[in-house]
Amino acid sequence: MSNEQRATSNEQRATRLPLTSLLSFNSLLIALFIAVLLSFPVRMLIADYYHSRVAYILDDKSTEYFDMKGISGDTISDYNDALLSLKKASALVPSKSIYHKGLSDIYSMLGRWAESMDAVAEPLPAGAVSAKEAFENSARYLKKAVYLEPANPDYHLALGKLYDRNISNARLAEKEFAKAVAAAPVNAPMRYAIAMHYLLTGRKGEALEQARILAKIDDSYQTSPENIRKKIMSETMHPTNLSRLYNSYLFAALEIAWRISKDKKVIKGIAPDNPDAEMAVQLFFEWKGIEE
Repeated sequence: MSNEQRATSNEQRATRLPLTSLLSFNSLLIALFIAVLLSFPVRMLIADYYHSRVAYILDDKSTEYFDMKGISGDTISDYNDALLSLKKASALVPSKSIYHKGLSDIYSMLGRWAESMDAVAEPLPAGAVSAKEAFENSARYLKKAVYLEPANPDYHLALGKLYDRNISNARLAEKEFAKAVAAAPVNAPMRYAIAMHYLLTGRKGEALEQARILAKIDDSYQTSPENIRKKIMSETMHPTNLSRLYNSYLFAALEIAWRISKDKKVIKGIAPDNPDAEMAVQLFFEWKGIEE
């Protein structure tokens, strides 16, 4: 090889070395970028972004406040976009239960809408899932949420309602209601929700039993501390005190018991033995126009 050829070869190698180094550096940068994207904190941020997009997607822009769009042939694509956004969130962070609960909620809404369309013999628009498929998907995602948060009573309650109302499996529904109660045995809103579910599905015996328990565990109607009770009892007709009694879960329990039994003894029987409860019963009878 001549000196001239040798010099040319060295120049070519010198040219290639920086290019090779540059490619290696770029590859390293890309690898680091991918590693950052796959890191848990970043995945959480991206997942939360997809989750928060659902509210924007389903917001009815024609109103000043946040109002969810009604389901129709014109908006079914928006609901499908919302589902896709939540699926992306749950794929990024599958351990976050609220993403699965959100998917379940939307599928449940789509299922009820599909049922209403079936009831009037209207065909479903393109892109809409059938009621059966929607409720099955709703149950699947809700079971995932329950698996991730087994002590969440709201999830068990929602799954129980879904089994009972939409999938017609009373046995599984009862199991979920029992788990909801076990997770929050003295939770008045939970007992009220179960009692109302039983009432609206025609199971009066179960509804009355839950109303009895609700009346027993509720204390929202009671005045505290004891040293102001006598003063408030003497001013019971004050609007603030009336509102406290009317809006209590005890009052709700009395209403459920009355709708089932129409029996004054039953109403008095489920009320706790204390002055505030006695006043609530008295106001309930006055409200209903019932003579004691």
